[in-house]
Amino acid sequence: MPYQVAAGLNPQRNKVMFIATVNEQLNSAVQWAGSGSKLTYAAIGTGVFIGLVLFKILFKSVSGFFHSVGFSFGSGGNSAVAAQPGLAASSRWKIFFVLIVPPACAYAAYVFYPRWFPTIFQ
Repeated sequence: MPYQVAAGLNPQRNKVMFIATVNEQLNSAVQWAGSGSKLTYAAIGTGVFIGLVLFKILFKSVSGFFHSVGFSFGSGGNSAVAAQPGLAASSRWKIFFVLIVPPACAYAAYVFYPRWFPTIFQ
């Protein structure tokens, strides 16, 4: 009978510890989400909505996003693709706008919603 060396803890104990850690993280996330204000939820919702609209306009679908990422970062090795003017640059601009504009809109909503809708957010 060959001698087996166990690498690490008992697999059953690892599974129990993983489940406990995930449960703790989920409880923490639920507690954080429950402690937010109407203004916080409205600002986050605004950012998510703007992000989804921009994503749909600029990429059309998830495959369009991956296509854009491929052009922006993968065009350096292919001289035919790199020679097309603006192809990689426009893909990079699209990714930049989708990553920067929604958080900026969420921050602007957080700042300006109390001024624009004082009866709701005061």
